[in-house]
Amino acid sequence: MSTRKPTLMTTTMKDRAAERNGARRTVYGVRANNKYHEEVRMNGGRGSTEFPFKGGDTYVGEWANNVEEGFGTKTWVKGHKYEGEWMAGMRHGKGTFWVKEGGRLRKQYAGDWQNDQRHGQGIFMMANGDKFEGEWMSNERHGAGVIKYAEGSDCIMYDGSWANGKRTGLGVLTMANGDRYEGHWLDDKKEGPGRYFYRSTSKVYEGEWVDDIPKCGEFKEAPPGSFDDFPVGGQADANPFTGAAASNSAGVFALPDLKLIQPDSVVTEAVATIRQQRAKDLGAPGLKVFESKEIQSLKKIFAAYDERDTGFVTCGDLLGLLQAAGVNVTPSTVEDLVLSLEADSATQLTFAEFVDIAALLMDGEGYEPDQSAEFDFGQGDGQDTYM
Repeated sequence: MSTRKPTLMTTTMKDRAAERNGARRTVYGVRANNKYHEEVRMNGGRGSTEFPFKGGDTYVGEWANNVEEGFGTKTWVKGHKYEGEWMAGMRHGKGTFWVKEGGRLRKQYAGDWQNDQRHGQGIFMMANGDKFEGEWMSNERHGAGVIKYAEGSDCIMYDGSWANGKRTGLGVLTMANGDRYEGHWLDDKKEGPGRYFYRSTSKVYEGEWVDDIPKCGEFKEAPPGSFDDFPVGGQADANPFTGAAASNSAGVFALPDLKLIQPDSVVTEAVATIRQQRAKDLGAPGLKVFESKEIQSLKKIFAAYDERDTGFVTCGDLLGLLQAAGVNVTPSTVEDLVLSLEADSATQLTFAEFVDIAALLMDGEGYEPDQSAEFDFGQGDGQDTYM
């Protein structure tokens, strides 16, 4: 009867056998015990009642080349837990993360991961009850997403664009009292054109916002159907008095309506000024920033084409307007621009829109100011330059 001799293993063979590859059961991590080292230091190196090491993180799942690779579950020392896909030792792919709070696990995030960060589509549940579902980039909300606020909050929901974790771009915010904002955002604040619907009065403000504050616009009746759960309210009682004053018809007299002369012109001019100031503050590339005197000159040119003082011109007037302003632009360029706006020659333009178009074209390549025009937008007092 022959006896099998034990196989001799070299150091390389032992290292290879010890490598973590493929599916494994629980792998326990270890970490230094600070209490042990502190006691050794305090008693002059004579030892300690503590063990030099203590338990660390645990991982159950697949490995490749000694790092987590594939599907696995990791539990950290503090109790946090991740279950999902791994690549090169990092959370990568689909996975769910729980946080340990008050002795219990709470699901915090479920979705896509990349290089150990939330990246892609995912759902994030906040401790206060808010819930975000949408796109992520490098652990920040970035792209399209919806956040539903917890019960008792001032807001119900925001649905729109995000950038670097903040509401930026187009979005709709619905308030708990029924109010609603639809428009542009920048760094979590209302910025740019937008509409705010007031449920209690069935009114709407439509205009320009700066730093979360309405700057200029129009306050008017909200269109029918603006509020889902109740019809738009009717007009208020024509008699503004109550009590004894209401019964005394002799004491009530009608005041004439207070109105602006050419209100559309006033609003659109203010909007143009605000947008220009925003472009200057933000250093918007590819956009000419006008001085105040240039804005006034553009207004005169616009007024010459708006003979009836309606506050509008048509796209058919755009070529003449631009040439009068000193923009060396071809008819084909204007035609392409109008088509890109999905407009035609009869489409109306406000003064603010005309300024936006002029600013865009004046800072484009190939622009040469017409020296015979009323003024040269490229020549200022040295305080304003192209952005």
